Amino acid sequence: MGIFNGLLTMLFWGVAIFLAAIVSRKIGNILTLFWMQLFGFVVGLIYFLFNIHSLPVFSTFHLISILSAIAILQVVAYLAFYKGLEKGQVSLVSPIGASWSLITAILSIIVFKETLKINQLLAIFTIICGIIIISINFKDVLKNKGVKLLTGVKEGIISVIGWGVSLFLLIPVSKELGWFLPAFLFRMLMLVLLSTYLISTKKPFIPKISKFPWLLLLLIGLFDICAFFAYSLGVSKAYGSIVAPISSANTLVTIALGILILKEKIDLRRIIGIGAIVFGLVLISL
Repeated sequence: MGIFNGLLTMLFWGVAIFLAAIVSRKIGNILTLFWMQLFGFVVGLIYFLFNIHSLPVFSTFHLISILSAIAILQVVAYLAFYKGLEKGQVSLVSPIGASWSLITAILSIIVFKETLKINQLLAIFTIICGIIIISINFKDVLKNKGVKLLTGVKEGIISVIGWGVSLFLLIPVSKELGWFLPAFLFRMLMLVLLSTYLISTKKPFIPKISKFPWLLLLLIGLFDICAFFAYSLGVSKAYGSIVAPISSANTLVTIALGILILKEKIDLRRIIGIGAIVFGLVLISL
């Protein structure tokens, strides 16, 4: 069940991230996040209304605090990641962002006392090496120009931290409340945060452009919330250190779509770096 839901999450997130890369370049990262979260929330609301009597009831301050923290971290991670997609190549930013599972897996092992195996240690080292390889322009380093991160890398690293910690926090909450409520509730809190920001800064919810990408935003929201439901179901039944790395391999889907549709080109160094990250993501789940 954990592996199957991890694969579903990988597919859903991979497509959602690719579509978000296209939309964020048209309307910006904040509006992309707001509308995709809103459409995803509507999908969840339909399920909520039809199953409200069978859902668990809770009101503890502890759970509310965790869900609020998840919402804040998710907003930071998404905005940073979409900003990175606006500035840099999908095939560069995506594998860095996908490395959030490294943090989730490590925290799961430390907090939940899951045994750290040799393959997991090797996977952690491989992922870190992969991130360094694709993030730094070594030609500048060799020419004594200093270490300069490539465009979009800084945002990708911020998203890694935000997603890694927040999706770790989602594990115990999902085990207590089930697969649906946590993903649904923290998405609602994200909408509150984003709406407050847009209203306070007097930014338009619908910018004046010729064609607003309603359909793409709807699809992003649908794929994104399905990914979270699949992830929540997976970690509620299986180890987070197994589900998280498989889920984060969504970068394979995103990169493939970027190469096929956006005609992005990647050099040998990035191929090696991406390969190292993907190998590490697979290895850590074995």
